[in-house]
Amino acid sequence: MDWTLEPILGSYTLVICVAIALLALLVMIRESGRVTRKQSFALWTLRLAMCLVVLLVMLKPGLTFTRQSTPRGTIAVMMDASASMQLPSGEAEGSRWDAQKSIWQAIWNERNAFGKDATIVPFVYDSNLKPLMGGDADTAAKLPDRPEGNSTDVGGPLNQLMSASLESPLSAVIWMGDGAQTHVPSGGDAQQLARRLAQIDVPLYVVGVGPRSDSENAQDLSVEEVPEQLDVYTKNPLNVRGLLRCRGVANRELLVKLLMIEPGKAPKEISVDRVKPTKPDQALPFRLSVLAPGEPGAYELAVRAEPVSGEAVVENNEATVYLNVRGGGARILYIEGEPRPEMNFIKRAMSESSDMQMVTVWVGKPPIEKWPYDLSQQLSDGVYDCIVLGDVDYRAIEAVGANTIADQVKKGAGLVTLGGYFAYGAGGWDQSPLRDILPVVMGGQKRQELNSPILLQNHLPGPIQVLPVGANEILQIDTPEKNEATWGGLKPLQGANRWESVKRSPGTVVLAQSLLKQPLIVSGFADQGRVVSIAFDSTYLWWRQGKAAEHKAFWRKILYWCMRREVQEEGMQMSMPKRRLFLEQSSEMILQWNGGSKQTEMPKNIKLHLWKIADSVMVADINSLKKEEDLGEVQLQRRDAQSMRATFAGVKTGGRFEWRATVTGSEGQQLEAKLPFVVVDQSIETLQAMPDWQLLGQMAKLNASAGGSLVAPDQTSEIVKQILERRKQSTQTAIENRRLGDGVLDSWSAFLLLAILMIGQWGLRKKWSLP
Repeated sequence: MDWTLEPILGSYTLVICVAIALLALLVMIRESGRVTRKQSFALWTLRLAMCLVVLLVMLKPGLTFTRQSTPRGTIAVMMDASASMQLPSGEAEGSRWDAQKSIWQAIWNERNAFGKDATIVPFVYDSNLKPLMGGDADTAAKLPDRPEGNSTDVGGPLNQLMSASLESPLSAVIWMGDGAQTHVPSGGDAQQLARRLAQIDVPLYVVGVGPRSDSENAQDLSVEEVPEQLDVYTKNPLNVRGLLRCRGVANRELLVKLLMIEPGKAPKEISVDRVKPTKPDQALPFRLSVLAPGEPGAYELAVRAEPVSGEAVVENNEATVYLNVRGGGARILYIEGEPRPEMNFIKRAMSESSDMQMVTVWVGKPPIEKWPYDLSQQLSDGVYDCIVLGDVDYRAIEAVGANTIADQVKKGAGLVTLGGYFAYGAGGWDQSPLRDILPVVMGGQKRQELNSPILLQNHLPGPIQVLPVGANEILQIDTPEKNEATWGGLKPLQGANRWESVKRSPGTVVLAQSLLKQPLIVSGFADQGRVVSIAFDSTYLWWRQGKAAEHKAFWRKILYWCMRREVQEEGMQMSMPKRRLFLEQSSEMILQWNGGSKQTEMPKNIKLHLWKIADSVMVADINSLKKEEDLGEVQLQRRDAQSMRATFAGVKTGGRFEWRATVTGSEGQQLEAKLPFVVVDQSIETLQAMPDWQLLGQMAKLNASAGGSLVAPDQTSEIVKQILERRKQSTQTAIENRRLGDGVLDSWSAFLLLAILMIGQWGLRKKWSLP
């Protein structure tokens, strides 16, 4: 602080001259009247004071001083209040929530060190940001007793904080949590928001809460990417695949088991696999092989990784898999030479049937494919119920492939041969092992060479109208009274292969012929197998004609007869898009009606009930419910002619549940369908055993230019130290000058003082009757 003088007009001489003149006046002035010495001294004192005031105004004294100040700012403290904070912190006893409360209390205790210009504002977040209420200048805001947020959004709350209205500008953010993003979709990109904070020079102090990857408490196994449900036909082999996330268990052999779950019985181990991680954090694939049960139905399996000692969370060691085993399903192998419309439309028709699986093998001409094509892999295990042989030249598979097909047919597989330019004798099949099992004689056809003009003498010219012979059940594509008219309404085909004759063997039947009595469809038997030879390959014209239903019925009848499955029972089948649900998660159930061979209409009086069959989803607690509980009837809504839907609104308590549908069939028989599913009573939050240290590190790195860093929970003092250092660096120094007469207040004060002195002198003179 310094005192200064700045004389009027910058001249001390002028001030001195005025001072001498005023002094001279004081000396020379004499009172003309009779005054006492006391009165004279009083008047002289007032005049001296007026002179001093005038001289003071002329000297303009000033005061120069330095002022330091820190800008006002808000220190935001964000604490994760999601359910994952109930998990152990890993570094000390207590939960992650306890660790956050300790950190918050430590920060609050240092509030005075930040100064009165800094305001500490606490928030909690899960999927949204919420300010903490209830605190004051001397009392910290109280945190909730228990964190119960259903999901965590890392970026969304940060985004909400940056757009919030605060009493003072944001100066620092202290963020606590495990970084496990479970809320979908996220309300913001956490890494981009950390960068934005750096751009406005706001440090982000990331306090990771939870066990470190190198901690003894970081051991965790998690079963991931296991399908919720699998569809398979009876007695078919299948593999249940998934990933086992291994943390903190390097170089240890781990067991992954597949268990069959049946209420009222102990879980049965049916497959096991072993994995051995070599890194501290590694995801390893596993495969559990199993043979589907011989009875159709819905089966429940559990994939379970045997827990290791020290695991904080074991709920993520298991995953439920539902196995939908279908009976009477068809597995069809379609072998085709060149892509053509017939193949595409047959596949399309069969794909609309849930009980049929069609696999196509395209054997292209050389050099696209090397002949002969090896069919041993497809046909070695006899997994196909029927083989469809399209427009394929015999040389494409030769004797080895043809013998394999013939052997499969003789053992019971069905065979359908289609017409085409390289079918039957034109493709050399009259010299193949199939010659003996087909119901037609292929002789009389010339060999069709590759890349040569088509030999028309091998074919019947179109248009060809297909006419059923008799009333054979195989070609019943409509009701008996309408079947003949329906066939007559189908579009004539483009052509057909010419056969020499039909074999006169037992069981051989001409099913359809042309107007000229030329055989077009012939069925027969080959030991235990059934064979249908079809001379044409343009039934796709029926679909394009708008007769898709008739096209589908035709091929279903043909294929089912070949597989000895021409009689199909009516029934129901239920499905859900997800079979593992969380608490209060809704879903939809679809009930599909199968009209069987008679294609009966779906009944209107199907009854649907929801049952609870167990209180827990854990394998160890499979029989936790002593008695199954009927939760009541659920309303079904019609979707279309063959299906209905029901809505599952969600439940507040977890467990194992089951849909049960019942109805009386067309012949009075009782039909029933069941569909089990689970509701997990652990939120997805509590399944996140490990923090996402990679994300936390990236957030701190992107904010490093503003001073952001990744801080351990026991290093809270470092956060305080860094904030204090930043506030010290942001201290502003200002030099201020205060000079008499520069301001309105002091100018008027000097004027009023001078006026008071003058009025005081005048008043005394009046009082004493002086001139």
